[in-house]
Amino acid sequence: MIRPNWFLLPAALCCAFVASSSHAAIISLTPTDIHNDDTTTSLFSDGDLTLTPLRRDAMGVFQVDTFNGNATRLGIDDNGTNNNAFNDGDQIVGNEGEEGLEFIFSAIAGLESISYDFSRADGPGPDDGVVISGFLADPEVTFSLSNPTLFAVYDAMAGSVRLNIPGPLFSGTVVEVGFTNLQASLGQTLLLTVNDTTQAGAQLAIRGIAYEVVPEPATGLLMLLAAPLALLRRK
Repeated sequence: MIRPNWFLLPAALCCAFVASSSHAAIISLTPTDIHNDDTTTSLFSDGDLTLTPLRRDAMGVFQVDTFNGNATRLGIDDNGTNNNAFNDGDQIVGNEGEEGLEFIFSAIAGLESISYDFSRADGPGPDDGVVISGFLADPEVTFSLSNPTLFAVYDAMAGSVRLNIPGPLFSGTVVEVGFTNLQASLGQTLLLTVNDTTQAGAQLAIRGIAYEVVPEPATGLLMLLAAPLALLRRK
């Protein structure tokens, strides 16, 4: 009778766990998931991602606002140019009324994608476009729509990405912005703002947000080791 070598099994399981732990779970959120069709929602949190809508006050300081209740497009419910988007109604950067969205990720979560339609934000200024700050490294942005005027620029000094979304592409086509380098936002706090110094009504109408959760190695390893140790005790 061939007896199994129980002392080699934990090592084999460790190798199997390392090989499988690289597969992250992708969580996709719709506007309804975030605000539950309620215009009084000022905070969304599921433990791995916290989202907070922000709006600058008369002093130019971001204050907590409330999400809209639209089931299709996420925005801020206020007197801005469009309740169904995050926007900046004038052509001045950082003044009253500018809207933003804060992302706070847990230590095992990071940004995977943002999808939008009917959006526009570009211009020659360094803060023009949809600016997302707080990255540790280049998040390596991709677009589902191929167009030379639609692009992303990473600023290593500021830890920010500027998405250039030109006005001529303002349409109902859903565009997905992918962030392929998960490590750039893992456990980070990101801030999204929308600006355009050459056109009023810059906005980002978010159709969905997706993030990735990476399994915690310690937890998975303990679970894998529990089985052979239990068998040893029984033997």
